[in-house]
This record gives sequence, structure tokens and C-alpha cells, in this order.
Amino acid sequence: MSIGLFSREILPFYVRLVVLAVVTLLIDLVLHLTDMVWIGRYLGIPGVALILLSFGHSLRKRGVIKSSNPVRLLRLHEWLAWAGSTMVLVHAGIHFNAGLAWHAVIAMAVNIISGLTGKYLVQRSLHWMKQAKT
Repeated sequence: MSIGLFSREILPFYVRLVVLAVVTLLIDLVLHLTDMVWIGRYLGIPGVALILLSFGHSLRKRGVIKSSNPVRLLRLHEWLAWAGSTMVLVHAGIHFNAGLAWHAVIAMAVNIISGLTGKYLVQRSLHWMKQAKT
């Protein structure tokens, strides 16, 4: 594997995962340090709402929504899913004795990893198709 391939396609994937984890941990830490942990309890519902709003992209792809820019919806999907996932992860918190919270974290991690994998596979296939045309 060349350094270019690693830095162009693999490293950004892991950087985004690490950034999401760090942002989630920092928000959770700030909530704990400022004695505002109660806010985290209420982030689950708005987080899920943002994730549900992000499905506009999928609805456009399947023809349910006819009028909208697909690229704009994709970017909106990415940001809404990112923000919603962060909220759900902060909501789950770091509670080592809470099984349900860990199940939520694992489910969200699988969802995030599959979404990022899809994003990079689509980018890679578009790059290959562009090279094949030239």
C-alpha cells in the first residue's frame, strides 16, 4: 500500500472517527465538570430527531422527494447525522455499569462506521470511474 493511498483514503476515515470520539468525550467532560450532566440526559431525543431528519437524502435517492439538490441533501445528511450521533453518544455517556448505554454506543458506532465506510467507498469508486474515463 502506498503512502498516497493511505493518506488520501484511509487516514481521513480514522481521523473522522477519532474527531467524533474526542468531541463526544469533551462535551461529556464539560458537562461533568460544570455539574450539568442533566443536559446529557435530554440529548437523546433531539439526537434521534436530527438523525431522522438526515434521511431526506435517502428519500431523495429513492424518488420519494422529487425537488431538491442531491449533493446539498447529501452534505446536509452528513452534518445532521454527525450532530445527531454526537448527541446520542453524549446522551449514552460513559457509564461503565449501564448495559443499555453501552448497547446504544455500540449500535451508534456500527452506524457511524458503516456510514463513513459508504462515504469513502463512493468517493473511491467515483475516483476510479473518472480515471477509467480518461
